[in-house]
Amino acid sequence: MRKIRIAFVASTLDVGGAENVLFNLITRLPGDRYETEVLFLKAPGTVGQRLIHRGVSHTDSIQRGRTDPSVLTRLVSHLRSFSPQILFSIDHHNAMFWGRLASLVSRVPRRVVASHSTGRMESRRSYTRLDRLLMRYTDAVVALSSAHAAYLESVEGVDPRKIVVIENGIDTGLYDGVDEEVVTNLRGQLGIDAGDRVVVMVASLRPEKAHEALLEAAKTLVAERPDTGLKFLVVGEGPRRGMIETLRSRLGLENHVFLLGEREDIPEILRLSDILVLPSHAAVETLPLAILEAMAAGVSVVASAVGSVPDIIEDGRTGKLIAPADAVGLSKAICHIFDKREETQQIINKARETVRTRYTVERMVTGYEELFERLADARTGSHGQSRIPR
Repeated sequence: MRKIRIAFVASTLDVGGAENVLFNLITRLPGDRYETEVLFLKAPGTVGQRLIHRGVSHTDSIQRGRTDPSVLTRLVSHLRSFSPQILFSIDHHNAMFWGRLASLVSRVPRRVVASHSTGRMESRRSYTRLDRLLMRYTDAVVALSSAHAAYLESVEGVDPRKIVVIENGIDTGLYDGVDEEVVTNLRGQLGIDAGDRVVVMVASLRPEKAHEALLEAAKTLVAERPDTGLKFLVVGEGPRRGMIETLRSRLGLENHVFLLGEREDIPEILRLSDILVLPSHAAVETLPLAILEAMAAGVSVVASAVGSVPDIIEDGRTGKLIAPADAVGLSKAICHIFDKREETQQIINKARETVRTRYTVERMVTGYEELFERLADARTGSHGQSRIPR
């Protein structure tokens, strides 16, 4: 059987949910059925380097500067050499634009865009005018949930016939085999005592994640419960680190809030945590992997009801939902979890069951394989568009 060749185009793959989804997809596609190549317009990034270390075929630094006039020529050359049946663009704007344009010039038969956002902080829409123009020549747009699909249709104007829902998935096994000795050592390194209550936030340090809500809630909780031994772990890196450090100092939280930067030991950090929070603003957040990871690890979740989060979290049944960036609601939800232990354990159990039946990496990869098979079998219509068998 002839292999399906897929060219994945990304700007760079730094640490993030969409990037980890792409890593899991590329590394889990069966090698006897698929041949892949990753085209990085810029540097590979942290997750991109992980792909390279796994031996994935790649080319990087294709776009040499923001206004590089030769990027199209180079990308077309790579596509003609690899001759893929499918061009897969992650929703980085330069990857979507140059990837689809180059695929048209080099006559790649099929084009897919994987969408991972529901707007931007500065705009309700994620896609630019050029992005929407190129949707005419896009065969499939991957949404992460039914709510995300509705957003893509109603706000971004994507033809609903092109939208395919494939929910994110995680490797739940990573959260079963955590070495308790490693966790104990980690506690010591972080200065966490056995009786401390630990709240963790795993998110890039960007405006839409609303870290200020966590810090304001932490200030309230430390003042109200001085004997609880509260510790707040902030995992991630990004442009708002300086602002977060300044606010932490102003609130007098240096002994309670710890910025850990990017970490590779998320399963171990979750094992020593009681609650994961994600108080994001009402933009950008779609179907966060951090929530799924916490659910798999048996950690209570408090998250804002934005994007597709309500598709994952049923309030009071698999977690707690709050308003976007709501520090007061966040502190109250954390108190409720600490005080209602029996109810909390029931929620944890239901959350773990949900993620292990619905949000596995195996289920996600199967969804993409089904899409790729349909695309490979689809016949081309006018203007390079196709009708994908359902």
